Amino acid sequence: MKIKTCKIISVGNISVGGTGKTPVVKFLATYFHNLGFSVAVLSRGYGRRSKGSVIVSNGEQILACLADSGDEPLLLARQLNNIPLLVEVDRYKGALLIQKHFKSDIILLDDGFQHRRLHRDLDIVLIDASVGFGNGLLLPAGSLREPVSSLKRSDLVWLTRVKHTTNLDPLINEIRKYCSYPILKSNHQATEIILAGTDNRLALSNLNQKNVFLFSGIANPTSFERTVTNLGAKIVGHLTFSDHYLYNKKDINKICYNAKIANADLILTTEKDFVRIVDRIENLPKIYYLTIEIRIDNDIEVLKEKLSPFLKSIKKA
Repeated sequence: MKIKTCKIISVGNISVGGTGKTPVVKFLATYFHNLGFSVAVLSRGYGRRSKGSVIVSNGEQILACLADSGDEPLLLARQLNNIPLLVEVDRYKGALLIQKHFKSDIILLDDGFQHRRLHRDLDIVLIDASVGFGNGLLLPAGSLREPVSSLKRSDLVWLTRVKHTTNLDPLINEIRKYCSYPILKSNHQATEIILAGTDNRLALSNLNQKNVFLFSGIANPTSFERTVTNLGAKIVGHLTFSDHYLYNKKDINKICYNAKIANADLILTTEKDFVRIVDRIENLPKIYYLTIEIRIDNDIEVLKEKLSPFLKSIKKA
């Protein structure tokens, strides 16, 4: 079903696990906003305890808590200014509500490739270059939600974490069986570390030669380790939890105890994990989180070329 009053861009994938949808949605939302378009984000709100439609942010203030929004929508709401965000399992209903309240030019559909009831004007599919298609099998034998041939439905394939692989050729050759257009390549770029619960920001150089204890509840903890190691830190331990894990005080105490035993100089987690602890744990100990942004270097022209006719059609509407 088509929403006639705006354009829909889906950012999704064909595999489970962390391909980088949240930072890509943030990148695109900021990109379109800076070009002068009115943008909103529509998410399912995975892991939330609420039902129905929830406006997480109206673009000016955050209106929902973690339990009502889910961790990834709340993270985006904290990161994006002047950009509304709504969660709704029924994506068509959610898009209608966004148009009713915000009249957006563009709606970014977070994790929408498999939600085909809502018509989209552009389908972006993310692939983690460091993982590829795994063993190439569908769930539960493998990590694929649907066959690789489903890439035929996409308008743009976007490779993330390309620096985490030494040879892209096999993956690109497999993609080329189904897509002839240019493939976009990007990396996750660490930007700074922040003391949880404060505005105390430190340069990444503060991790160099430090003993760092990690904890994370994300789909790809190995990628987090690689990023921190590449910043010059020595990882002295890493407590991993299930993806979207909701931490309690006992967990934080365990993390701090293990960090002390490991003689860590610093306890570090991801920003996604941070949003799952900051409003749940009182008297939060000294824990830092790492901020990440999407970095597109030479391939920025690929993105501009793909988006150009799409954006012109909005201006003509």
